[in-house]
Amino acid sequence: MRKTDQLQGFCARKAVEQVPDSRGCGQYYSTYSGFWAPTSVVMNLDLFLSILLSFSAGCYVLMAARLLRGDSEIGGFQLGATFIVIGLWVLGGAVEMMATSFTIFSIGRTAHFVGTALVPVTLLICFRDYTGKNTPTSTVVTLLIIPVLSIIVAATNFWHELMWSLPIANAAGEFLTRPVAWGSWYLFVHAPYGYAVIGTSILTLMLHSSAVAPAHRRNLYLLAGSTIAPIIAVAAYDLGIGPNTFSTLPLVFAMMLPIYAWLLIGEQIIKFTPLAYETVFQNMQDPVIVVDDQQRIIGLNHGAEALLNLKEKDALRESLDKVFGEDATEVHAALETGMPQKMLTNSGRFLHLQVTPISTNKAETRSGRVLMFRDVSDVEKAQREVQSSEKLLRTLIDHSVNGVIRMRWIASDDFRKDKELRCIFANAAAGRFLQIDPKKMIDRTADELLKMASTGMDPHDAETLLKEFAAAAEKGEQLDTESKIGVDRTSKWLRVIGEPVGEDVAITFVDITDRRAKEMQMESIALSDPLTGVLNRRGFEKDATRRLSDSDDNATGALLFIDLNDFKQINDEYGHEIGDQLLTIAAERLRTSLRSCDIIGRPGGDEFVALVPDVVGDVAEKLATRLTNSLEQTYLIGALKLDCAASIGLALYPEHASTLTGLLRAADQAMYRAKARCRGVVDLESTALLEKAI
Repeated sequence: MRKTDQLQGFCARKAVEQVPDSRGCGQYYSTYSGFWAPTSVVMNLDLFLSILLSFSAGCYVLMAARLLRGDSEIGGFQLGATFIVIGLWVLGGAVEMMATSFTIFSIGRTAHFVGTALVPVTLLICFRDYTGKNTPTSTVVTLLIIPVLSIIVAATNFWHELMWSLPIANAAGEFLTRPVAWGSWYLFVHAPYGYAVIGTSILTLMLHSSAVAPAHRRNLYLLAGSTIAPIIAVAAYDLGIGPNTFSTLPLVFAMMLPIYAWLLIGEQIIKFTPLAYETVFQNMQDPVIVVDDQQRIIGLNHGAEALLNLKEKDALRESLDKVFGEDATEVHAALETGMPQKMLTNSGRFLHLQVTPISTNKAETRSGRVLMFRDVSDVEKAQREVQSSEKLLRTLIDHSVNGVIRMRWIASDDFRKDKELRCIFANAAAGRFLQIDPKKMIDRTADELLKMASTGMDPHDAETLLKEFAAAAEKGEQLDTESKIGVDRTSKWLRVIGEPVGEDVAITFVDITDRRAKEMQMESIALSDPLTGVLNRRGFEKDATRRLSDSDDNATGALLFIDLNDFKQINDEYGHEIGDQLLTIAAERLRTSLRSCDIIGRPGGDEFVALVPDVVGDVAEKLATRLTNSLEQTYLIGALKLDCAASIGLALYPEHASTLTGLLRAADQAMYRAKARCRGVVDLESTALLEKAI
């Protein structure tokens, strides 16, 4: 029978099926279910599956649009193209199922073969790109030659039957989605090529798994696993398993749709593509060379190529001696000892070399090792500059006029303290100040050294200095204070600066003896009477107040208020020059009559005051009497002989007052009583000039 006759007979049968005889049985044997069923049930099933397949085809197109919208994820374009072909394939299945004419069925059949021809190629390109391997355009064109020819052969199969053999329908008038026999093109070209390409695609993923980080391998396995169900369906279809009037492949793709959507949206396999170890290896800035057990090069990265000025293909299987030449000594030393080495290249660069053994079961790399070079020229240069700077700084510190000590926290031998500061460096100036050899200062504690620096201080002040330094060092704060060494004329005043230096603490001693002397001189000028040399009012009040404040609760003492009775008359009669000399002699008699520890002052005019500490009443009266006798002696000034007795008021501490103000008031009142008693009397006894406070 001719092909046109077959086609006409098929169309006649389909027309009968579309309009069944109302008087007939209205039933036929269904190839879908294997039992007799009403035509309406089968038609409803066809309609449902066609809608399902059409919907799935639309979803595949939407996912493809998501991938093709231009986000440029790796493998996104290729996978989008694959989804478009699968969508066309699934849509072809829907067309085949609802076809009522040979032309429509042929369109669905052609879509089927478009899918079987193009999907393997698009998957191969997609998987290669996903694993970091670019596919050249020429390779893509070559891969598409057979698929394009297969599509043309399928579209024109009616005239040559190279893809499948006719008829296209069975005896019941149903279209055959799997022909009775395959044509020679399908058996020897299309099918083998498709299986070969899809197998290569899966191998591309699986072989690449060992070249990526373990965290990325899961996505590779998921991608490979997602192809298993469609491959099984294709194999079953080709082997004749399943119905021949219904193509199961589009239905399998419809069932796989949720899985592909989950991989794309949920797992985001396109956004998180695996990074191959080879990519990391080649993009490392540090040169890396891999050698075998015979010290022959079996691999190197781009950094090593630049180091050796040699391409990888030219270096492979070459010995290290040949490649490195004179620089191979350090390389062999690193290989033999396993210890890092530093090498200087012919170009003047410093390299740090580290050797690491390879842990693998592969025979070709077993006992091999990895040589990693790091260019440390800049670091070496910086270290040399630092060393040079440190040497210069050390020289400057050693010759500095300031004492410098560096302390470091060391575990303490004292169970009461976890750690303590000990000296690790001291310059010559520090040794001069502390009067000790700088070498002997090493390993001494901070307390020992600070005690040496405060030998001229009051013990209480020295202890305060130690506590303040310890507190500042613990908190990492700076301390700036003063200390005194020695008590004689060779004593020195030092400015003590303690400050953190990293984890250490530095102590700097600055000689401020001259400054302190000037300060004391200025203070003496400010607090002393320039005429007599004793304290002025401000100086007396300052020293006397401090002395009273520092005294014990049971301390005793006395304050003398002295007034020169006839000074005004002498000053008016003989002039200020004679009067000034008389005041100077009177001040000297005060210093001679009193003790060195007594505080003498001249508030002004012809008045003097004296604080006599640590005396009881009887002793104070004896001192006052002696002073009265001394002051009433004749003053010899040039050719003049002048008499100028003094009235003295005496106030006892704490009997009459416990403050300086109270003592001055009481002694002043007593002095005025003595002065009033002596006014107009020519011949006076010494006792008449002394009055004790009431």
